Amino acid sequence: MLLKPTQLPERLYLRLQKQLGDQFYAFNQAMTTPAPSSIRLNPGKPTELFQRAEAIPWCAQGRYLETRPSFTLDPLFHAGAYYVQEASSMFLAHLLTKLIDLKRDLRVLDLSAAPGGKATLLQSLLSRDSLLVANEIISGRNKILGQNLMRWGGDNHIVTQSDPKIFQRLPGYFDVVLVDAPCSGEGLMRKEPTAIHEWSEQNVQLCASRQKRILGDVVPALAPGGFLIYSTCTFSETENEENMRWLQKSTDLDPVGIDIPADWGIQVLNTDLPGYRFYPHQVKGEGFFIAAFRKRAGESARQRASKSGTSKQRLESANSEDRHWLSSPDRYHFLTRDQHRIALPKTFRDDYQILSRNLRITHSGLNMGKIYHGQLKPAPELALSQALSSNLPSVELDRESALDFLAHSNFHLPENLKHGRYLVTHNGYGLGWINVLKTGQVRNNYPSAWRILQRHGK
Repeated sequence: MLLKPTQLPERLYLRLQKQLGDQFYAFNQAMTTPAPSSIRLNPGKPTELFQRAEAIPWCAQGRYLETRPSFTLDPLFHAGAYYVQEASSMFLAHLLTKLIDLKRDLRVLDLSAAPGGKATLLQSLLSRDSLLVANEIISGRNKILGQNLMRWGGDNHIVTQSDPKIFQRLPGYFDVVLVDAPCSGEGLMRKEPTAIHEWSEQNVQLCASRQKRILGDVVPALAPGGFLIYSTCTFSETENEENMRWLQKSTDLDPVGIDIPADWGIQVLNTDLPGYRFYPHQVKGEGFFIAAFRKRAGESARQRASKSGTSKQRLESANSEDRHWLSSPDRYHFLTRDQHRIALPKTFRDDYQILSRNLRITHSGLNMGKIYHGQLKPAPELALSQALSSNLPSVELDRESALDFLAHSNFHLPENLKHGRYLVTHNGYGLGWINVLKTGQVRNNYPSAWRILQRHGK
């Protein structure tokens, strides 16, 4: 469904006409064209797929697609080889690369992280020993966030479900805080026309007030010298520039800017209030806004973390079963809760203890699975992990067989497989597990909640 110029709410139409001036006609025409399709490749799971597609200039792993395929019918999507993400929002990669030394070990918070586009982007950018805290307060969205991070395959994240004000319990803790704020959604009206019916001037004001509350709640958790990134998917100056001015006046944050090529088409606000606005008639992407702030210098986040309490969880070194499943088991401490085996990178052991005392953690580190009689029954997400040992028995499936596996349909396997558990792979990347019984029967251990329900276009 494409927008017609007259479909925009009248008050929004008039406001954008004033805001854009002689650019309004081109903007209005762009809003009636199909939204571009784009994906971002996972550098931890390299593939030849999409490598020849048009590159997104502000994100090294971003690609534009000429047509939108059925991602559900691509096993590599389920393996986490790429993420379907809107192109404009990938500008976060360029902004952080210019502002921060990403080779440092950082503590990063993505405050409103679901469904996981920016969280998986952050995980690709950060050093392996950095910690990403991905937060989402809405339960259903939190589960989707956790699943997308599992699919991406990293191990240096903790997923939390806490109100923004709870983060005040962690003063000066994070080196980077991303607030991708809930907004009026004006920038999404081309690809999500339902946003048109939800728009009103009253809702814009409500969003702006909510954004101020969220920002005010989380600023104390930012370390002195750290960066706060604020973004929305709206054109509204009330939600963008006015909130920037409010932050500048009300907190100890200073706006910072970067230089960007003019031919990218991104609108740059003035030097006193640097921010970056994406209009669909000027960039190949949807409406988006992003700005960066730096907190004035003081005590570092790492110093604050070192003063916090000691571990209360019983953490163990790798045992023989852990070493069987993981390529670098000595990277981790391990703990077992209710038979569940969890691997936590040693580099953020103390962080885990601090965060678990202050936030509601829904997922952390690497969930390996359940222990039965000293042996591990691997969790579904372990099959997707980049930490998995390459020496495990595996079965490589072609595209059609992989889709059958993902759909819980009958699929072709090599003959005379010995009984035991196998990692199911496609193009070398894990999808899930099967168990071949002594009787020859094959049990598909791919979670029913994840399975493909329709195979149209097979």
